[in-house]
Amino acid sequence: MTQWPRAFSALGRSAGARRAWLLPSDFGRQAQSERSMKRVAILASPDKPAAVQTLGRMQQWLRGRAQVVFAGLTYDGRQALPHRPELLFSLGGDGTLISAAHSLGEQQLPIVGVNLGKLGYLAEFTMEELEREGDFLFDGVLPLTRRIMMEVVLERREQPVFRTLAINDCVVLAGPPFHMIEVAVTVDGDEVTHVRGDGLIVATPSGSTAHNLAAGGPILEPTGAAFILTPICPQALTFRPLVMDARRRITIEIVQANPGTAIAADGRVMPFDGRDRIAITRYSADFLLVRNPKRSEWSALRRKLRWGEGPNVH
Repeated sequence: MTQWPRAFSALGRSAGARRAWLLPSDFGRQAQSERSMKRVAILASPDKPAAVQTLGRMQQWLRGRAQVVFAGLTYDGRQALPHRPELLFSLGGDGTLISAAHSLGEQQLPIVGVNLGKLGYLAEFTMEELEREGDFLFDGVLPLTRRIMMEVVLERREQPVFRTLAINDCVVLAGPPFHMIEVAVTVDGDEVTHVRGDGLIVATPSGSTAHNLAAGGPILEPTGAAFILTPICPQALTFRPLVMDARRRITIEIVQANPGTAIAADGRVMPFDGRDRIAITRYSADFLLVRNPKRSEWSALRRKLRWGEGPNVH
């Protein structure tokens, strides 16, 4: 059975993606007081122009606060795991953070997302905020949100041939030549529906504010344990999104497909064959995201997505 490498294809896009710097060996001969510091790792996006400068700035800020056991320009959190970090800093945007969590698999760590990108919905810290008031990360209990992930398995003739985790969603996309497709959905072995349209989204609560929201799906509390099924442009007006318990097993079969029909997990296209069946369950580990305690849990929804704002009357 094939499985995505934990270091995604983005790692091959630049030589910088394969560079990683461990601190000099004299860091292994620290005083006892330094050994008691929290062990941290830093992953910085190889594709962000500001990443190198921010990486150095982060290491400078952490001096005396934590023991940096790994720092590098990479999306691959596996490189840090042999050094046993307790906390991981992700420098980039939401994509960098999601790639880091993907690469960790079942060995998830609390992740602090530092935004160097545009929206920064999950990566809600700035470097300036950490320098000004980030000592809370080392003073007590971390303000964590524990979020479910999904496991997506492609099954061929009843056998699993490919599997990956997804933090946001798994999406069936009609693809070229963009005729309607038909998908059959069963839950725990019981038939739920056949959907004809442009596709189907299965989202986690974290993904409820992503593709699901754009397709008219509901917003879920991030720490909820549920999946959302949202049809994309269904032919029948009677279809509405469906929210179900994450303990369910969702199975999707493509009854009618296009030559370009595709399956994507967190935006990464999977090696789909038209005969494959997609099985979705809750992943065995949870996504551990460090929250900014200076903001409410609903702050990003209001600030970033402008949720609940009234009409502009001016």
